Amino acid sequence: MLNRTTHELIFIRICVIFLSCAPLFYIVFLPLPLAALALSLELAYYLFILRRFKTRLAGQADHPPDTRQEREALFQRCLQNIPDPERYLSLWAHGADPAEIKRENLREFFLWAFFDRQHDCPDDADIQDELEGYITGTEALLGRTLAPGRGSARSLRLTFDDIPTRYRCLLWYLIVALVDSATHLRMLRRGFHFYAAPAPHASVFHVFPPRPLVSMRWPDRRFSAGELNYWYRPAATTATTGGSTTRPVVFLHGIGIGLYPYVPFLNDLPPTSPVLAVEILPISMRLTKTNILARPDFVRQLKAILHQHGIDCFVLISHSYGSILTTHVLRDSELGPQVEGVVLVDPVSLLLHLPDVAYNFTRRMPTFANEWQLWYMASMDPGIALVLGRHFFWRENIIWKDELVSRGPLGQRRAAVCLASRDLIVDTLTVGRYLELAVALGSGTANTTTASGVELLWFDLDHAQVFDKRQDYGRILDVVRRFCA
Repeated sequence: MLNRTTHELIFIRICVIFLSCAPLFYIVFLPLPLAALALSLELAYYLFILRRFKTRLAGQADHPPDTRQEREALFQRCLQNIPDPERYLSLWAHGADPAEIKRENLREFFLWAFFDRQHDCPDDADIQDELEGYITGTEALLGRTLAPGRGSARSLRLTFDDIPTRYRCLLWYLIVALVDSATHLRMLRRGFHFYAAPAPHASVFHVFPPRPLVSMRWPDRRFSAGELNYWYRPAATTATTGGSTTRPVVFLHGIGIGLYPYVPFLNDLPPTSPVLAVEILPISMRLTKTNILARPDFVRQLKAILHQHGIDCFVLISHSYGSILTTHVLRDSELGPQVEGVVLVDPVSLLLHLPDVAYNFTRRMPTFANEWQLWYMASMDPGIALVLGRHFFWRENIIWKDELVSRGPLGQRRAAVCLASRDLIVDTLTVGRYLELAVALGSGTANTTTASGVELLWFDLDHAQVFDKRQDYGRILDVVRRFCA
């Protein structure tokens, strides 16, 4: 992630302009024959790939169902963890003036947030009664009564709102393909084996840009037991280790360009632990033919992969969006108890009912260099925007601190959360306070165990910068070694 410096701001603005308007630069700077070829390829890419993909952005979300009892329990828990009610309402309404958020505005927001409905249903007495309870509960938290009627505020309703994107030129996807190939070769050099999803998921036409190194028929080609691609490094057993191994590690990456920024970290994980790193292509700046797996499908596929390698207990590490998938794993009655330790790095799943993650990632207009990088490279990417706009359901993605440390009948699990003080997506100060940190949050270098039993690692960094230098992610490695031992 870029920093908030002037020269980095100039750099990212130039990159955004060039990648958005590349066809114009072809005409100006390339000889006529090359410009004609480049424009022909660009037109074919737009007509047959990008335009077809973007029709999916207009589709409807398939919301997972829940019960009134589940909704009411969740609402009460959310209500107890809103540190600034006025800001909460304002940011969920795109930063609107609180005076413009009236009863009908709040009703509209709650219809989306808890009922997955675009419009009111006045004839359904049960829903009206439940909805009225949520509104009066919010008014009690505010300490004031909301004005009747509707103000000018407009609610942020992630799975109903139109999905904004920005144009991606063909050159951009060529860069993605080159980075993907570099990642593949770097992982192979570090002793990882690639397991490809079976056809049609391994087809060269399943994802754009194509992945030639994945599609090639290598002599030792391996196939995944599920529909997910992943990398696997077996444990190294030597005379110095007495032939013993430590707990396996499962890694779930975040939104970005795949596993590329994590390669040094993955390489430095304990060699005595088997390491399994899952690829999640829909959040990796690609255009995929299939949507990101729904919660039950992802859990089922991960179970099949773990079974393929004989893994029945492991340490789970996730970064950013990967913390959403971690929620699904920990809540599964079979997989959850198998997680003996969990490490969340820059998690977005804690206090997900607060508006910061949704607003900062999808609605904030950029000002600084890091915000421009996030906005163009991630928020406005068609594939990532589709995941967040039609396949991101906050009620099934949120996780609470007690769920991190509980293994059900097996007792407690060890849990660590790594937060960055300058995180441009997550309100990390609020998350740290939620974890009941007993000391003041600062730049500190020591790990602290919170009153909730979660070990907290605090970094004076921005989102995702912890993986840039070993001196930073080395602290995470120390925690992982303890959890794996």
